[in-house]
Amino acid sequence: MSEQDILEEISKKLSVLISLELQRDGTKAVQEHVMHLSRFGLTTGEVANILNTTAGTVAVAKSRVKRKTGGK
Repeated sequence: MSEQDILEEISKKLSVLISLELQRDGTKAVQEHVMHLSRFGLTTGEVANILNTTAGTVAVAKSRVKRKTGGK
């Protein structure tokens, strides 16, 4: 197994752990999860993968939060 394969496997497992942790706290809206994950520097695609949704859904959630907060 190459170093790249190992890193990809670690990344997949971390995504699963993050997803499970977010599901455990079912009280938060998807928009909140999107913003928390985005603050960690994850791309729209990565956030979508973790939340088991599409990149478009993540982009819309980001846009709605920006609109609510006045672009902050």
